[in-house]
Amino acid sequence: MSNKANIITTKILSIALALAPVVFAHGGFDHVIGTVAQVSNNVLTVKTAKGNVDVKLDDKTEISKGDQKALSADLKPGLRVIVDIPEGSKDKIAHSVKIGAAGSAAHAEHDAH
Repeated sequence: MSNKANIITTKILSIALALAPVVFAHGGFDHVIGTVAQVSNNVLTVKTAKGNVDVKLDDKTEISKGDQKALSADLKPGLRVIVDIPEGSKDKIAHSVKIGAAGSAAHAEHDAH
């Protein structure tokens, strides 16, 4: 295999492994994946492929961007997010919100399973 083919294969495998936890790891949480539509009165609205999903934020909700702690004020429209909600939660209070890059979330959108 050529060096260029090895590099491409390595990049594809790295991306697949990086995305695997998002796709397969549930760990007692439902996931909402999409982009921030708005944040108002401690309610985060996430735009997903199936429509908007409202998720409540409280003082226990962990918000992060990369390895850094973030605030609800950092949740700007258009940013990609992954929200973890305890499985079976009727009130949809977020356990955690992970902020990604801005842009279209069409690549990996789905709402709570």
